[in-house]
Amino acid sequence: MTSTNIPKAFPLNLPEGDAELLLHELQTRLREGRRLFAEVGQILAEIESRGVQDLYGYNSIAVFYEHVARVPRAEAQKVTARALALNSRRARDGTSIDPVAPLTGISAGTGALAEAGIDRIVTVMKKLPDHLDADERLEAERGLVELAGVARPRDVTMAGTDLLARHDPDGNPKEDPAPKRQRSEFWLRQKRTGRWDMRGNLDPETGARLNALLVPRAYPAPGEEADDRAPAERRGDAFAEIVDLAEAGPDIPAPRQTSERVAEEPQPAQRAEEPASRPKATQAPPQGHQSPDRGSEGGPGGAATERSRNVAHMRPPRWWARLSRPRPGNLTQPQKPLTA
Repeated sequence: MTSTNIPKAFPLNLPEGDAELLLHELQTRLREGRRLFAEVGQILAEIESRGVQDLYGYNSIAVFYEHVARVPRAEAQKVTARALALNSRRARDGTSIDPVAPLTGISAGTGALAEAGIDRIVTVMKKLPDHLDADERLEAERGLVELAGVARPRDVTMAGTDLLARHDPDGNPKEDPAPKRQRSEFWLRQKRTGRWDMRGNLDPETGARLNALLVPRAYPAPGEEADDRAPAERRGDAFAEIVDLAEAGPDIPAPRQTSERVAEEPQPAQRAEEPASRPKATQAPPQGHQSPDRGSEGGPGGAATERSRNVAHMRPPRWWARLSRPRPGNLTQPQKPLTA
């Protein structure tokens, strides 16, 4: 059922059918709202001059306005930045700070400018070159203010672009900072399922070398039978093959040790026939192909086993379990064929 309590008169008691009067009242209230909002900016600039932390305990004027006006942080930062750019204020040492756009602030106090147009003018005034004197800056700002009073913000932006191109055709070049050195990064973590997830960011040279190792091993396996592995699976098998080859190499580095672990590790006696310059037992031996009798007691294999136990004690359990699996050179593990 339709309600019959609909008022026939406009809430402001304006006569119906007068479009010009409605437009006038709308523009009047827009101007009044903008004027009041410009006064809010003047109050914020004065609070900044007196010290917002001393007055209200906030670290910045933007955080203070965010809590008082109950607006988002981005809007609070935009409003306070506009207020400080349009109004003069005092620094903590008593010196006066001139506004970036003084004429824009005066016109905004009358309610003639919208916030979007004000932001465009402030952006242009900040980009004007330093070699312009005060009169030239005021003349340039005066033209933008007059345009912003009757045009849209996009028109102000276009006029400001032309103004910057006229006064500073070469732009405002800044000294290029020294290129930041980007180091290679690599992340490896184990999931709850036992699988390992890895990702990284390599420099061009390292990435090219890794790709050169992966590509020939990631080709489908030759033969009559079709290779049903997906490309990602072939690359995964190729990477595992590269890890096996690197682990079996003779120049695998020893694990790093702290001074406490070195002090705790027992020092086995040196053999008489070995030279005095031989590394101590705390350093891991090269991980290469071992003979089948390396686990025998009393021989060279026994000493290698003892050193391997020392290395196993120093490495994390999961890492050592992965590295101590049978090598391709073992007789108990058949040689894994290379995949093309």
